[in-house]
Amino acid sequence: MTFNPDDSTTWPIRIPIIAHDVGRSHDRSTAVVGGHCPLLVGPRVLGVREFRELPLGLYGSDLANELAKIDQKYDRNNLIVADLSSDPTYAEVLFDTFGRRVIGLQIGRSGDGTTCEHRRVHNGTIPVYQVGRTFLLELLLAELRNDRIRLPRSPESGRAYEQLMALEPEQRESGVVYKCPPGHHDDLGMSLAMLAWAAQHLHLESWQRPIFDAHRPKRRRQTHGWRAFT
Repeated sequence: MTFNPDDSTTWPIRIPIIAHDVGRSHDRSTAVVGGHCPLLVGPRVLGVREFRELPLGLYGSDLANELAKIDQKYDRNNLIVADLSSDPTYAEVLFDTFGRRVIGLQIGRSGDGTTCEHRRVHNGTIPVYQVGRTFLLELLLAELRNDRIRLPRSPESGRAYEQLMALEPEQRESGVVYKCPPGHHDDLGMSLAMLAWAAQHLHLESWQRPIFDAHRPKRRRQTHGWRAFT
């Protein structure tokens, strides 16, 4: 595919991020894939490769398997940023499926997502960041206003934009809250907000390190000379 700076689906993103919003009740779970392009000069711009709505009614390992199909499409070389707010046990399933590539989000009323707790799972831990829903949406809004995001032309991209436009801001004592109107959904929009948050996070480099390490050529063991005995 020929690189086109105006078409984010052609960008050679080294380690894509898959932002995964987990649906509740009648909402769909979604995934948005994207990252920064190393070929662009100037301020870093986030490019979205694709929006994906996952089948309704999937939970646990069935949902993780659908996510794994997207991961496979991008050579299993992706960072998985997943919403763990509604089902903490999903962390276990994701770790079993993707290992140390998983970063968890606990989305609530407050938090800027700068610190994390290391949640224990079988055979390891997952870093889980507390972040406010309003914080995510306002961060996304700022990135869009500053023209730092490129979206593909697709029906799913259009639905994500419509979801965001339909959100209703409500002023409360604690601050602004963005409400989803009855009968509407915000799943694609929230996945995009999670992607925007992850792509500029101060811990992004450390999150990516296990993926870099997995692809780094192993040094051949020396079998002669003094170093063979060390």
